[in-house]
Amino acid sequence: MLEKIRVLDLTHFLAGPYCTLVLADLGADVVRVEDPEHLDEARTMPPHFVDGESVYFLSLNWGKRSVALRLGDPAERDRLYQLARHADVLVDNYRPGVMRKLGLDHATLAAHNPRLVTCSITGFGEDGPYAGRPGYDYTIQALAGIQSLTADPPVRPGIAYADHTGGLSAVVAVLAALLERERTGSGRHLDVALLDVQLSMLTYLAGYALNAGDVPRPVAGGGHPVLVPTQNFQTADGWVSFFVGNDPMWRRARAALEVPELEDPRFETVAGRALHKEEVLRLVGARLRRDSTEHWVARLEAAGVPCAPVNHVDQALRDPQALARGMVVQDPGYRHVAGPLPRLRSPHNRPAPRLGEHTDEVFREWCG
Repeated sequence: MLEKIRVLDLTHFLAGPYCTLVLADLGADVVRVEDPEHLDEARTMPPHFVDGESVYFLSLNWGKRSVALRLGDPAERDRLYQLARHADVLVDNYRPGVMRKLGLDHATLAAHNPRLVTCSITGFGEDGPYAGRPGYDYTIQALAGIQSLTADPPVRPGIAYADHTGGLSAVVAVLAALLERERTGSGRHLDVALLDVQLSMLTYLAGYALNAGDVPRPVAGGGHPVLVPTQNFQTADGWVSFFVGNDPMWRRARAALEVPELEDPRFETVAGRALHKEEVLRLVGARLRRDSTEHWVARLEAAGVPCAPVNHVDQALRDPQALARGMVVQDPGYRHVAGPLPRLRSPHNRPAPRLGEHTDEVFREWCG
């Protein structure tokens, strides 16, 4: 899909590499530009390594090539300008001001290639009182109110949502800018902030706070604030995620559970179940604890009630649906999860690159 798009990747750790990983997975020729004197620390990130390479780095950089350039050296920087003349996109996730200090800001690069789209992913954006602060997933989630919704006391969700969704939002911005370039003939600079993305994802919860003064709070058991019984329940051997979204679904769930007390007319409606939440949860929870997760998933699915086992990561990766969709990929020496659009994946996959592995190759192909 993006086979003719060339991307220079000056990113590190997670949000930026995830953006360029998705572009690579869609077929773009993504070239990491790595400074041997200032390596991406992800290359040495513990705890797991394959042939001396961090699994963390391998998981975020497959599908790319690597060029080694010392960006502080004017001659080496000139070589980067040479690559930029033949590139479509350049992505970085340095703090605001760093790219300008390196002589790699949009205005400088656009003088070499006015069609170039540059994208900077930062914690807080390029203006505002926090622009100069370092932005990390942990603190962005806290500032955006996300952690306040998880538990009391608040905790960070188990995956770096701010980084991953920030990277995906940068992909959307890049693709929009490339489409705009088809009309205008000119590139542009894109300012993508992790905090902006997280605040945007509050959607209806932000609406409640802004328009009704209703500040959302965490719900015990990971439950839904309105729909009952919608949450995770313990079973005889694990946990099951259980969703009852309306009254017909409740009647199907009630029939599958076979608990006479749940026939109480007080529980017939969404409003009634919310009013008598503790009693409903007690009855449902006691019933689910009597059999295995596998038993309940089969029984509830047969009844047309949305449910799922609460998997560990290894279980999720072995799930038949994940395997059918091709979500686990074997590269030489290691396996990784696929990108978010497996049915659009480029057939030209490659393992994560060694530092500078493709320097000569890229200059030969791009610059002649």
